Amino acid sequence: MTQSFAQLRADYAVGKRSPVDVARETLERAERADAQLNCFALLDPARAMEAALRSEQRWRRGAPLSLLDGMPISIKEFAAVAGWPTRYASRLTSSEPAAASTPFVARLIAAGVVPIGKTRAPEFNWKGVTDSPGFGVTRNPWGMALTPGGSSGGCAAAVAAGVVRVSIGSDAGGSVRIPAAFTGTLGLKPSFGRIPMSPNPSHFSQTAHVGPLAAGIGDMADVLGVMAGASAADWTSLDDPDFARRLAQPQPVQDLRIGVLDAARWQGCDDAVAAAMAQMQATLAQGGVNLSSVDFDVQGASDVAAYFYRIGCAQILKTTPEKDHGALDPGLIAFVRPVMDLPLDVYIGLMRQRDAYGAQLAKLFESIDVLVLPATPVTAFAAGRNAPENWPSDDWMSWNPFTPAFNLTHAPALSYPVWPQGAAQPVGVQLVAAKNRDAVLVDLARWLEHRLEIRLCPA
Repeated sequence: MTQSFAQLRADYAVGKRSPVDVARETLERAERADAQLNCFALLDPARAMEAALRSEQRWRRGAPLSLLDGMPISIKEFAAVAGWPTRYASRLTSSEPAAASTPFVARLIAAGVVPIGKTRAPEFNWKGVTDSPGFGVTRNPWGMALTPGGSSGGCAAAVAAGVVRVSIGSDAGGSVRIPAAFTGTLGLKPSFGRIPMSPNPSHFSQTAHVGPLAAGIGDMADVLGVMAGASAADWTSLDDPDFARRLAQPQPVQDLRIGVLDAARWQGCDDAVAAAMAQMQATLAQGGVNLSSVDFDVQGASDVAAYFYRIGCAQILKTTPEKDHGALDPGLIAFVRPVMDLPLDVYIGLMRQRDAYGAQLAKLFESIDVLVLPATPVTAFAAGRNAPENWPSDDWMSWNPFTPAFNLTHAPALSYPVWPQGAAQPVGVQLVAAKNRDAVLVDLARWLEHRLEIRLCPA
């Protein structure tokens, strides 16, 4: 979809376009994209068209419910949506429809969105690429042989292919930012608690977040403002009633203090990643933004976060009947084996390390407003693999050293797409702010959008 939500609203208001026409076109694009990319777990044309018809009627009365009324979106299959099953990409889960929607979905529906379906993920969201034994391999619009990343890979593929402007994913160790980096889309992992999660995935030790992937920062901000806010269903959710207003009132960025992570921390990245980092720094400097070099042990923090991620996945294995283990993705079983019998004192030690890294990052944000570093050290590699070809390990966390650190420390982090000169694939540059300062990242991304083009894959 090339038209932004703002453009669609303007067209709806004067009758130039209708939510029904847009929904129909979106569903047609979704079916074509799914046939090529395997990016949808479920499409529900009847529900989408019914929602679009109600939206059309409201727009004709001049009474839309919100900025999102009539806007098509998709949702990763981890989230409960009333009337749709919650399969987690596994053959072992129930196909029965959910009785109720999780809070952020309920908010979107109450705002008048047109929900078209659920997007693909790996089994139980366990890895940074998107394929599963039961439902096949999801592919990247920029190259059918490439992975879109994961675990929110279906979301990223749907956005990059121009099906929807926004798709809602989840991120406990990079699962929004990795696919955003691999597909040239925007991917935000908000501050922990910004968007409520219910049921709360406590087995992931407060590293799991809900986050949007988007084709434009204005669209992302519109959706974020509706989804965010405290909910009694999630006691960890943030009570920040002024957040939506801050998103809607962009602040100037020239006075932001930008810290670029010491290059020694990301040596060995692909040449395209290094080129994208250079391009991002040049863009910021040319815009008059203040840059400095700063240090943070991102690899160390990510290593600790990876333990919490494995522990969360191990709980999934422990709660799956042993007779069914043979039906699971074998990579999941190998991934969690190192933590299956983790002693309590080791877990407590990890919590202490988490405290130390959180304090280190908070101290850094006393001197800067935004930290800049790569989202991933690699670009999209072959679909159906857990790691790039000739990579020394099949463990997907081994090529993901830069994103889990900010799940650990609860800081908001956004992957912004950069296309180095002559590149055939996008690169994600990660922008990180202090906890609860999500609006700073939105403001900076708005500024960048006028200088570093966000491209959708040609149809």
